Amino acid sequence: MAKKGFLAGYDTYDSSNGFGDRKAWQHAFYERMTREDAAELLSQSEQSPHGILGVGSDATQTEIKRAFRKAIAEWHPDVNSHRLEEAVEQSKRIIAAYTLLKTK
Repeated sequence: MAKKGFLAGYDTYDSSNGFGDRKAWQHAFYERMTREDAAELLSQSEQSPHGILGVGSDATQTEIKRAFRKAIAEWHPDVNSHRLEEAVEQSKRIIAAYTLLKTK
């Protein structure tokens, strides 16, 4: 049995009811913050990218990814609807920190 990709389920995505083009949605999903955008956003921050994610400067990619997932789950705007502005700003900082620390 072939291994399915993360977005394989969207091959059957029905956009006939006006929910948008499936390919456009996938493209938007893959657009990420650029390294330049992340550096600019964090240039105004007092914390380093490592500090934002709560990892040491010698953290492995696995540790960085784990810390990112934990932090974004905690600060995701859907979870913090009672403090939406703060959650959006914190989420942007977390994504920027991860963008700068991850390697492709």
